[in-house]
Amino acid sequence: MNLFRLASISPFVRTFLQRIQAVGLPIAMAQAFDACNIRLVVQGETTGWNTPGKAVLLLGNHRSGFEQMPLMALLGSFQRSDMSIVAIPGIGAAKTFELLDSKQGSRYTLPVLPSLLAKDRKSIWNRFFFYRLLHYKSLPTRAALRENNLSTLSETAHLLEQGYAIVVFPTGRRDVDIRGEWQRGVGEIVSRLSAAARVNVTMALFYLEEDYSKSALAKAFVVRSLGRIPKQRSFTLRLGQTASCLDLVGQESDPQVITETVRKQYLDSLFG
Repeated sequence: MNLFRLASISPFVRTFLQRIQAVGLPIAMAQAFDACNIRLVVQGETTGWNTPGKAVLLLGNHRSGFEQMPLMALLGSFQRSDMSIVAIPGIGAAKTFELLDSKQGSRYTLPVLPSLLAKDRKSIWNRFFFYRLLHYKSLPTRAALRENNLSTLSETAHLLEQGYAIVVFPTGRRDVDIRGEWQRGVGEIVSRLSAAARVNVTMALFYLEEDYSKSALAKAFVVRSLGRIPKQRSFTLRLGQTASCLDLVGQESDPQVITETVRKQYLDSLFG
């Protein structure tokens, strides 16, 4: 059953799709969370980035899947549509955004691909095998993949300089603990920020607690789509101490050093 067929029989889905066209996906997502009786409990300070136009780089865990949804809803609750999420395109939440908003949904994803998806990679037996089958014709070579990813990270820095809210999951994968090794994408983004921009970009470190799960999220939306009121659910987002990029990393230009500096601050702030 496609969304348009579902919208014809579900007032909730119909209203949700109409609100997406009227106010944009993030704000409509926040309203849908309210309608689904989902409460986002934020533990920490959001003053520096809870209005449109205030640049923020949100960094945190990616464990259950579809964490993009509550984060989008949170930003939408601040009336922020100026947001994007660094993620693999055409899968998971990124694909969901495109299905919900065929015209604008793709703009909420800043596309990056893991090296495991390079077209000329010899070993293809990995967790992205089915993605590879579906997208084989469009997959880049290793050299092109790296160039494309760096281009995306440059665009991410440019959006931050324009005042966007950007979400990054720094481990790059769900099966790696956030307290473990980070990919250097965080450093690549920050290293591209000018000195003036680093003053104005807030680093917001977050941890989505164990009370969040994609199955709980999906169940609430399904129940509401069937015309019933879901039981109240709370998802807790814990925030670390916020700081500007300049305060946190100074004028450091080495992406690896920047990444490790931010990772240590994340651990001290949220697990210290």
